[in-house]
Amino acid sequence: MIRARSDTLGIGVGLTLTLLLAAGLRIWGSGYDLPFIFHPDEPFNITVAQRIFKTGDLNPHYFNYPSLFFYINALAYGPYLAAGELLGIFRSGADILPPNSLMQGVTIAPTPSAVLLGRSVTICFGVGSAGLVYLIGRQLREGPWVGLLAALMVAISPTMVGLSRFVTSDSQVTFFALSSLLAALLAMKQGKTRHYVAAGLFAGLAASSKYNGALILVSLALAHAFRFGKQALWKRGLYVAAAAAAIGFIATTPYSILDPSSFMSGLRYEAAHYALGHAGMEGDAAGWYLGLMATTSGGLYLLAGFGIANGLWSRRKEVAIVVIFIAVYFAFISSFAVRNDRTFLLAAPFLFVLASDFAVDLISRLAGGILLPRFARGALIAACAGVLVTALSGSLSNTVAATRQLTALDSRQTARIWIDNYLPPKSRIAIEAYAPYVDPARFEVLAIGKMIDFPSEWYLEKGVEYLVYGEGMFGRYFARPDLYAAEISKYEAQFSRFFLEKVFEDGGYEVRIYRAR
Repeated sequence: MIRARSDTLGIGVGLTLTLLLAAGLRIWGSGYDLPFIFHPDEPFNITVAQRIFKTGDLNPHYFNYPSLFFYINALAYGPYLAAGELLGIFRSGADILPPNSLMQGVTIAPTPSAVLLGRSVTICFGVGSAGLVYLIGRQLREGPWVGLLAALMVAISPTMVGLSRFVTSDSQVTFFALSSLLAALLAMKQGKTRHYVAAGLFAGLAASSKYNGALILVSLALAHAFRFGKQALWKRGLYVAAAAAAIGFIATTPYSILDPSSFMSGLRYEAAHYALGHAGMEGDAAGWYLGLMATTSGGLYLLAGFGIANGLWSRRKEVAIVVIFIAVYFAFISSFAVRNDRTFLLAAPFLFVLASDFAVDLISRLAGGILLPRFARGALIAACAGVLVTALSGSLSNTVAATRQLTALDSRQTARIWIDNYLPPKSRIAIEAYAPYVDPARFEVLAIGKMIDFPSEWYLEKGVEYLVYGEGMFGRYFARPDLYAAEISKYEAQFSRFFLEKVFEDGGYEVRIYRAR
């Protein structure tokens, strides 16, 4: 009895420390750019959530993403406003000012704490995903070790940590998809209606966070098939779950029904966007995702590959339920022209569960079942543990390095200060997306999507005195000369036509400032 309590306490301490680590890594660097916002999508997401909160109009009037993400962020403004009023910071919701964007990636936040509020919501979902992975691991094997190890992998993953710091829906959809998976595993084992309802409802909430979350339903379908076999189609649990999924989605993206034309327009736009391409984020999607895995948590993903093979070879149903989602989701995202880490994120915790399952299974087999002398078994276990620690260390090291890079002094900051101090007030300055923020109260700012949208002579005719280029825009073309020879030629023509005034490379981000005359 005493030992059982001690073990339970130890597990609780281990899980608590893991979740604290997950929270700490995500909080570190979460205010890296404030009061400016470098992320291209955060300003719009924040603005939509604030508009819903201030006006009470639940129609986001934007459906490239479904609505639950905006609603949850809008709800967060309730206690935020109440606390601000109590402290005398706000008198009403009108005092919470939205971000002011000159263009994509060039934004200032008049109320920086509102940005931190949205990022905190995302962090909560990221940390919650680590907790869910622990519970899922306990469904895969008896005992806590698969869950604890998988939770640690999620806690330190460069991809999962990095994407938990932005006001985007990716951590949220991952949380709800994992919730659905957990309920699906319970449905397979126990067959209770409440588990089917939960699995379907969470799948609906996942789809209502980001449309790709709907694919988690394949895990539920397989779990149901495993429980009932040939009779699966005649058992009501699957249909109860489907109804719950539909209710969950419609209840939290209600204007899919109330404003169907806008909803379908946004959905079609996003599908076309991924299908047709996005400059700097297109081509060889499958290879790119494999490269992302190798360069972020390569050792852990390699263990996941062994976990898939081991689980399928042993015909373990729990593993198959996890694998089916990975297989379907990876095939789905690899079919599009556009690829990015945000799209891959949803697969990461599922792979970490399988990596942990394999590692724990291998060490357990070596410890208890192999016919070797004790010293040889000990050496093998130590070697396996060493490989695991090395893989974990590599993942954590990459997370720390990425966060240090994120929080380092950035050229968008140093160039902005230089522009304020050295360029004459009222100078006419053209900036492209992802350039430093140029104060429109101090200068005449001409915001251009990308500088090559217009020829050099156009800028001279408009009286532009300086042109500010950001690597986030021009760099994407120079990184792929095989795809963007025409765009590179246009940029080089401008670079040779104008006079290079200053180059900034702080934090590994390049900003170029040219003088037109």
